[in-house]
Amino acid sequence: MAANRFMTQGIALALLIAAWVPTAPAAEPRAAAKYPHRTVKKYEIGEGPRSYILFEPADPKPDLAPIVVFNHGWLAMNPGVYGAWIDHLVRSGNVVIYPRFMETETPVNHYLPNALDALVDAFQVLTSSPAHVKGDLQRFALVGHSTGGVLAAQLAALVTSRGLPEPRAVVAVTPGEILRTRSPDLGRIPASTLLVVITAEHDVVTGNGQARKIYRESTAIPDSRKKYVLFRTDMRGKPAFWADHLAPTASSTAFDNGEGPFHDFQMIQGATNAIDRNGFWRVADLTLAAGFSSKTLDQAFDGGKALLSMGYWSDGRPVIPPIVTNDPGKLPRVVPTHGFRLIPWPSIEIPRK
Repeated sequence: MAANRFMTQGIALALLIAAWVPTAPAAEPRAAAKYPHRTVKKYEIGEGPRSYILFEPADPKPDLAPIVVFNHGWLAMNPGVYGAWIDHLVRSGNVVIYPRFMETETPVNHYLPNALDALVDAFQVLTSSPAHVKGDLQRFALVGHSTGGVLAAQLAALVTSRGLPEPRAVVAVTPGEILRTRSPDLGRIPASTLLVVITAEHDVVTGNGQARKIYRESTAIPDSRKKYVLFRTDMRGKPAFWADHLAPTASSTAFDNGEGPFHDFQMIQGATNAIDRNGFWRVADLTLAAGFSSKTLDQAFDGGKALLSMGYWSDGRPVIPPIVTNDPGKLPRVVPTHGFRLIPWPSIEIPRK
């Protein structure tokens, strides 16, 4: 019964998203990016919702690499949905851990402990197995989209309790939740961590309630080390910059494993274009580089100026830049504030080990 209810609600959510999201533009032509690593090695480890996928740079294989955790959105267990972004991160020289913290019927309050267990195991593999690229414990970061954006912040508050290192950076992209859970205290995210919370002007799926909550409750982090970014829609060119909930997805058939109840929809909507490369990827790249080199975000973003150039349309007009601020309360709210509420949201306790 519970499984049928979740599937019905999921289908309803997909239809609502489809009603709000325009047809995804085709990926624009571009020259092949120059990366230090030519290929990506993929390893699937474990089974079920505590399994994970390791993506490691190869050709050449590095002796040591930063560790980036990429947390997927709700029912986006298929890494193909984010494959182009993962490929960019890995061929740039990072090891990516992709926790598969859910299956279709996994209770929502199990997502966080599942992801945490997967990270503990992945770190063990990356620090002890000669078959894998050795992970650099001094360069560890978390990235997440939607449900994964919330998990990225929650994991940042908890990982040291499981013996993992402090994250140097957290990038929470259009964070949202399916059911309200009693979060760990986000004030436990270390003061040394860089935090970037990204929202989108037309994200009517999750809104920006969770984004503001994450930013507000990460009280240990000073303003110089955290930023709130609002991407805006610009329809003046082609392909358009449509800043919505699915804009951060960037599909790739190379990593597509065929999973997920909305597989075709997610893959089609995940076209890679300039809003990915000039927007989400660039913000994440700058944040990770700053965190790994002990810089502040004020230094990395040049007070926000480094994020203002999103490129130019063919007529020479600049693309509308994002807003970068330390005071999200001054920005207009995305409506509905918390996205569509399709199911009751009781307070759910996170199981403790």
